[in-house]
Amino acid sequence: MTTRPTRVRGFTLIEVLAATALFAVLGTMLFQMMSGATEIWTRGERVRDMEEQAGAALDLLTDDLRHVWCGVPGEGEQDSRFLCEFREFDHDGDGLDDARTTTLRFTRLLHESRSVPWLRHAGERPASDGVATLTGEEDPAELQPTGGLAESLYTVVTVPGEPLPSLIRKVRTPPGGPDSLLAPELHEERLLDESVRLVDRVLFFGVACWTPDTRDWDAAPLEGGPSFVWDSTRGILPPDSGFAYAEGPGSLLDGHDDLWPTVVRVTLVLDPYQGSAVAPGTLADDVTAQATALRLRKALSGDDRQPSHVWVEGEWMDVVSVSGRDLVVRRRALPRDHAAGAQVRTGFSFTREVLLPSVRENLDR
Repeated sequence: MTTRPTRVRGFTLIEVLAATALFAVLGTMLFQMMSGATEIWTRGERVRDMEEQAGAALDLLTDDLRHVWCGVPGEGEQDSRFLCEFREFDHDGDGLDDARTTTLRFTRLLHESRSVPWLRHAGERPASDGVATLTGEEDPAELQPTGGLAESLYTVVTVPGEPLPSLIRKVRTPPGGPDSLLAPELHEERLLDESVRLVDRVLFFGVACWTPDTRDWDAAPLEGGPSFVWDSTRGILPPDSGFAYAEGPGSLLDGHDDLWPTVVRVTLVLDPYQGSAVAPGTLADDVTAQATALRLRKALSGDDRQPSHVWVEGEWMDVVSVSGRDLVVRRRALPRDHAAGAQVRTGFSFTREVLLPSVRENLDR
């Protein structure tokens, strides 16, 4: 008796195609879920890194400001100064000054001497004439006595090869001398020398100072608001500089009428698109220097926050409101025309208010 072979039944072509289509759909859905999760994680990491960098830079600036040295009350000319002023710079490397930023420089106590051992031995060898810049370990035998004081400078500069400016810090101890950071004339070409880059991709760096007449941070400078420029000597900045307490050159060497702000508000705006050379938006139409409305080719995606500032070809603007592709802005310094297609970068704002202890408010107007 013979047995019939068992017949093995396989999948039909239609079943194979249906299964392939089903797995393709499931794979696409899984990929989209993973891609979305990865994008959220990447965005969160980018924002976290940006917040850490901004926090570290503001912590260092805060520490320096809290150690501001206002000199000896009643003395005449001293090395104690607090200067906050605007300077124009070349943000795109074409050799032309096309952007404006704040430069903050002041005398302070040398708080680093508590944590830097070699700094405590500066000046132990007679006739040494070197100055310390704190950019690395230095030979204390070559340094002058610090006197427990230092000069600090903070500003934004363009670093060759970088798409956006960087915030730098310069330190010099002891204060004074021919290359002082507090000299009336600032050497623009030497700002990067012996400096430390604190944070990159800076869209805005601003300082507001609380004056004896200030009542509200958001008011205009002459209407009870803060001052965006300051000269503690009252003799370096001219009366037309916007500093309401300027007295002219005759006050430079008179330390009896020096004036310091009681509180300083520092604002730092960073580009959240770290590592990207492409801006998240572009202008849809031409914009004149007087315009306060911008239309973009597509709405900004953002990172779950309305941007506080936008940067357009080196000009930073305050964002008043956002509605789809339309932005209402407040123009700051050096407004100018922008052509359609110009890159628009958004920024996240970080603000720190610092109380200056032991400041002198001698005001004789």
